[in-house]
Amino acid sequence: MFFFKNYEQSILQLPVKETYTKEDLMTDSFLYAKDNKAEVFWAPFEDINREAKVIILGITPGWTQMELAYNYVRKHIGSEDKELMLRRAKRQASFGGKGIRKNLVDMLDGIELNKHLNIHSCSELYGEMNHLLHSSSLLRYPVFINKKNYSGSNPSMLKHPLLFQMIDELFVPESNEVKDAVIIPAGKAVSDVLRYLVDEEKIQNHLILFDFPHPSGANGHRKKQYEEKKEWFKEQLKAHFS
Repeated sequence: MFFFKNYEQSILQLPVKETYTKEDLMTDSFLYAKDNKAEVFWAPFEDINREAKVIILGITPGWTQMELAYNYVRKHIGSEDKELMLRRAKRQASFGGKGIRKNLVDMLDGIELNKHLNIHSCSELYGEMNHLLHSSSLLRYPVFINKKNYSGSNPSMLKHPLLFQMIDELFVPESNEVKDAVIIPAGKAVSDVLRYLVDEEKIQNHLILFDFPHPSGANGHRKKQYEEKKEWFKEQLKAHFS
């Protein structure tokens, strides 16, 4: 299910700016759905890379990722092929900001994903080897609670009707289009939802590195959690790619 065409005219009406504010983008023009304190805004995260070998899976794009993606699309709409533009917008935004991508790359190289993909470093997944990567979120579009980034709990993704519907109607079909890719969930909340989806047989044919820590520098337990499961992650990847 793709909604780009529903928002194309609203994007064209945005002024071209170096950076956008929440007042620019978190408007009725881009509102996708709302349920009490939860607001979901459409953002250009619709590209699906069906040939990917790896899915890096977050909870939902945050404000930083939303702004980066809109910024790219507004500057290139009309001058780039639409599919290429949406792919590049997602690449630009995925785990962008505050050193989070560097942390992620270091962790992925540490479990030797780069070797299994025959690349020097997983940093290349965000460059010339981007065709190997599908960046995604359980909640495809940015979710905000009281105008702040949704963190994956309070409300629970599986218990909140709107959030559960987004997972069921958007993420589940999307994940099953990217067949046989390794899913690397960013953080506990993502792993917990994936366990539920596997138990319910909604997603299949994927190796999932359960309990992969969120790469955010704000995750104080990241390094300890990573070291505890590092060898298990390496063994799972080796078995998958052998």
